[in-house]
Amino acid sequence: MKDFIEFPLIPITKETFERQGWEEYTETEGYDEEGNSIKYTYYILPLPKDNPEEKAPILISSADDEWEELGIKKGEFYVEICDFYGLGMCTTEEELEILYRTLTKQELEPEIN
Repeated sequence: MKDFIEFPLIPITKETFERQGWEEYTETEGYDEEGNSIKYTYYILPLPKDNPEEKAPILISSADDEWEELGIKKGEFYVEICDFYGLGMCTTEEELEILYRTLTKQELEPEIN
């Protein structure tokens, strides 16, 4: 039997979005029992990320309050191609890098030497 090397997969987090230059959006959705507004944050990235078109296709993250219903850990995010109903679903940085490269023929992050 052959030995396999397993590489750890890196979850997508706020730090991923900050490092890769995603746009952050915070929105309000109602109020809690104390009258405080309920806010959630999500991130978007145009394809390719330097695309100036307003109607460019985008990658969009889950909201920071959806982790439990998505079956991921708090602070982690799910990413997909916006308005394609789960197409391009990513939960790790490695999947995200492969998807971006496949869609744009560009690297998401510059290589570090």
